[in-house]
Amino acid sequence: MLILLLGLTGTIVPDTFAQELERREARVQATYLTHLLNYTRWNRDHLPVTGQSPQILVIGSEQNGFIASLQYLLSQSGTKIGGVPVKNTHILSGNALTDLKKGAQVIVLMPDANLSLDVIKKHSPGAVVFAFGRDFVVQKGVDVSFVSTRNRVKLILSENYFRRTSPKLSAKIANLKSVIEIIKHS
Repeated sequence: MLILLLGLTGTIVPDTFAQELERREARVQATYLTHLLNYTRWNRDHLPVTGQSPQILVIGSEQNGFIASLQYLLSQSGTKIGGVPVKNTHILSGNALTDLKKGAQVIVLMPDANLSLDVIKKHSPGAVVFAFGRDFVVQKGVDVSFVSTRNRVKLILSENYFRRTSPKLSAKIANLKSVIEIIKHS
């Protein structure tokens, strides 16, 4: 019986450790997103009408606590876009088009999201689009992606996002070379 218990604890501890690392990574990703918003400026054309809150639209299923971390950080930090507190909305992919048509300033595509970038840009042309994985910036043309390697999270920024006028990313962001990589869309 002792051997069986030792065998069980050997599988439980690594799984719990891996889950904790994933949750930590999700908190870092949410933190990077909120900080990146502070480095970004939107023209009035890309902001909601007066009286409405700017939107962060998270499309897809929860992954490792990212959405909960983002909601917590937004509520605690008082993050603003255009001087107005941000409203965070989490929706599953099936209901995304309705909310997308209302407009959003930031769109986060969770790994299981099934909307194309063309549809997103058609309905929210001034939105900053986040995704997970380098290929989303390199091949699909999203603005920002989260990449995790060697227990570190890095932001991959599209050169187009870095160079456009609205939303305009501050040039100061380029000084954060240890966590930022700016690449061209192929």
